[in-house]
Amino acid sequence: MKINHIYLILYLLFSSFSHSQDAPVDAYQDSLQIIIDGNAHKTIKKESLFLLGEYLVQRDPDKAKRIAEDLKVNYIENDSIDIRRNNYIFAASHRWQGSYKTALQIYKSIYDFSLKHNDSIDVANSAHFIGSINMFLGNNVVSQKHLIEAAAIYDVIGTTEQRARINNSLAGFYINIGQVEKGKDTYLLALEQFEKLKDSTGMASSNANLGMLYTDLGDFEKAEYHLKKQKEYNAVFPTFREMGFHYDFLGLLRQEQGRLDEAYEEHLKALQIRENLSSTYNLCESKLNMGEVLIKLGRYSEAIGHLKDVFTYDEHDSLYQQLSAYDLLAEAYEKSGSYEQALNNYKSYSKLNDSIYSKESFEIIAEKDVLYNQQKKDAEIALLSKENEISETRLSRSRAIMMISLIGIALLAIAAFTLLKMNQKIKSKNITISKALKDRELLLHETHHRVKNNLQMISSLLNLQSKYVEDEKVLEVLQNGRNRVQSMALLHKNLYVGEDLNMVNIQQYFESLVESILNSYNKTEYDIDLTINADKVKMDVESVIPLGLIVNELITNSLKHAFPAGVKTKPEITLKMSEREEFYTLKVTDNGIGIRKDIIENSKKESFGQRLINSLSKKLKASISITNNSGTSVSFVLPK
Repeated sequence: MKINHIYLILYLLFSSFSHSQDAPVDAYQDSLQIIIDGNAHKTIKKESLFLLGEYLVQRDPDKAKRIAEDLKVNYIENDSIDIRRNNYIFAASHRWQGSYKTALQIYKSIYDFSLKHNDSIDVANSAHFIGSINMFLGNNVVSQKHLIEAAAIYDVIGTTEQRARINNSLAGFYINIGQVEKGKDTYLLALEQFEKLKDSTGMASSNANLGMLYTDLGDFEKAEYHLKKQKEYNAVFPTFREMGFHYDFLGLLRQEQGRLDEAYEEHLKALQIRENLSSTYNLCESKLNMGEVLIKLGRYSEAIGHLKDVFTYDEHDSLYQQLSAYDLLAEAYEKSGSYEQALNNYKSYSKLNDSIYSKESFEIIAEKDVLYNQQKKDAEIALLSKENEISETRLSRSRAIMMISLIGIALLAIAAFTLLKMNQKIKSKNITISKALKDRELLLHETHHRVKNNLQMISSLLNLQSKYVEDEKVLEVLQNGRNRVQSMALLHKNLYVGEDLNMVNIQQYFESLVESILNSYNKTEYDIDLTINADKVKMDVESVIPLGLIVNELITNSLKHAFPAGVKTKPEITLKMSEREEFYTLKVTDNGIGIRKDIIENSKKESFGQRLINSLSKKLKASISITNNSGTSVSFVLPK
């Protein structure tokens, strides 16, 4: 149930002060300390303090801050370069201590000073930090403004390393606002750049980000590969912090794989490490992950304790973490039977979610993204044009050029001008089309998201209402209604988080749907052997809505009627869907007592659920067959 997991694994960004030599950690630190403690000249001591402070911002942020204070008091006078360099140490140490607000203030002072003095590289460096921290905190518009500003400067005068780092940050931003494919491509570009640089820290970060991305996309083989790569590259620069990241990411992968006990152990390792580190942001990430896996394990009170802890840290004040905490608390309270508290947390989640993902902020982000891409293309064209002018100037100065060459150049210039005009027209049309497509994608995301929220609200209200109903038949009606609403809510949730806004992955949808039905009847995989096989089947949303309702009715009927008390055989339910050239086949089978023959033959006494199945089958133009053989088997053939 964890929402929009944020791929902000950007520890690479804040490790830019790390020493790049291959010398052992203690040897490098000790050698600097010997110079500082010795009789070296004050200038040499100052440089050694700078190097040690920059080296320790991740490893020992408290000591790094003390070094920065020493530099400020005893070594730095009015040199603006030294002041800014020292402020970077102050800001990074506060960031690693979890004091994001203080870090932001310091980076903002560096940014304002650099902007005033036209220092483009320092503007880009400070803007990069400001944009990334605001991304952690959920301030999307502010984050995008500064990240794009840094990227535009690095595109012109930055190094390959700086471009790789900004791509890594921009990829996290794109993932954060739902542009999954664009984020994946940008992460792969950043990884390629770090590999060319042989930057182990950068490669570790990019592999970690890709591992998390492929985990959420359900490609577990690729996720496992990239997380193993992350661990290999972290071995070059081993710290408890990197170990914490690795265990948490591995835990999230194990959750998605359904290996919950292993997931819990990995998250516990990460939590125990982060409880002894200074960053409250990373600690809260572990709290959220522990809450999520404990909910899946049915340990609701423990989960609630971890999730409530997220709201006790105001050093970083992350809106995304608060959003995840509200969502998970609503789920934990609902599953533990505290429906009023579940509803209150869900309301808080909806309110905060609407403020983060408002239509206005998405419009601003889309507009600035298009503007940045256009400026980048214009800069490339301008550079090419400048190079062409230089070539033409050199050619014109050569006395050996014959008249035929001049005529050829003139003709070439005319052709180039014509092509340039045509190219400008094509680019103008492409920009219009791209903006329209992005607007459509944002609108569809928002529509599915709001439909899912509304259906989830109805489901929660039905659950809350059932708490006050004593009549068993009325309670059953409410429960059935709630399951039907939930089947549609899950469909829109899958569409909202998926890459394709029109096609549904049936395997993932059926797994979510059946899990929801089992939870509503307080059943688990230990109570029922459940098999779902619908790999590689995808259908359009219009067909999946009635299909989901049919599956909901069949699974519900099996749970209610197929396994009466006293039957010793362990219940088994199999859900299989396959695709052929002209039709789909759906088959739901259980090993229960079987459906009575008179119910199959006497349509006048059919229940509401049976009538609903028949009605939905007609809508799908599907044929139905029911057999009783060591249980009940219901088959549907749906024409494409």
